[in-house]
Amino acid sequence: MDLRTWSTEHRGDLAVHASQLIEIPACKKLGVGAGELATGAIVGIARLVDIHVLDRKQYEEAKDEHLGVRRFRQPMYAWVFEDPRRLRAPWPARGRLKLFSVDIPDSLMPERASERKAREDSRRNGTPVGDHEELKRRPVAPGMGYGMALYQRYVEAPGQLRYLYSEGPSQAMEKVAELPADRLRTVADEVMAALREAGFRPTELSAARKEPFRLPEEVGVRLGLLFLAVHPVAKVARSEAIAAGVQTMPTEEAYYWYSKTVHGPQARRAQRALRVLLSDGE
Repeated sequence: MDLRTWSTEHRGDLAVHASQLIEIPACKKLGVGAGELATGAIVGIARLVDIHVLDRKQYEEAKDEHLGVRRFRQPMYAWVFEDPRRLRAPWPARGRLKLFSVDIPDSLMPERASERKAREDSRRNGTPVGDHEELKRRPVAPGMGYGMALYQRYVEAPGQLRYLYSEGPSQAMEKVAELPADRLRTVADEVMAALREAGFRPTELSAARKEPFRLPEEVGVRLGLLFLAVHPVAKVARSEAIAAGVQTMPTEEAYYWYSKTVHGPQARRAQRALRVLLSDGE
């Protein structure tokens, strides 16, 4: 919880900025060395889930949870946060009053609790999610365009681990799903959106490109679900419904379906169930 004298309509992730000023008394109270703290940087992410208006009695009960508030002022708001996550490294940024926008590199973004749990569950079940995904063009007959295939770096489940991740077959890429040219055209907008989210420009998807597109994990997970679900679907309207469902699916649910539909003897049955769930049809 964080106590503030102003409110906002925003709900969702907020970056946590550490100012240049270090409050020494607060450090002593919390047992934190002032020299260990990053300053003038974004240091983490937390999800704002609710804001409550506090009266004086409620403020007195909650004031110890926020060392920056020295006295009660009206109005007073309690900001309720969940899922605090530390950045992989501080990102220098100049602070401003109220809320402001900041661009944080994807490489520094922390993993969500739901993503971490989904990754642990999938590896525990022997259906590990790859550490990264690659999207590759798949040429077909001349004049018929091209398909695309999604690959992930194979990571062995803990109980089957034989090699370090830095050597041996665990570095191999395995194919998750592939779409031929005719199916790819029905979800072309979603593929381009995924590439943009991964930092690529539309012009990089050219006939001459041979290098794969490296995708962030969640982008690859959603694209894998999309490819698996629409592969046998002929109706454009149904493919569009599936694509919309995959894009709006909560992160934890997307990872759950990914672990069910990619590996194992029940994968095809799970793929059919996913299609029914997202498009109300067999």
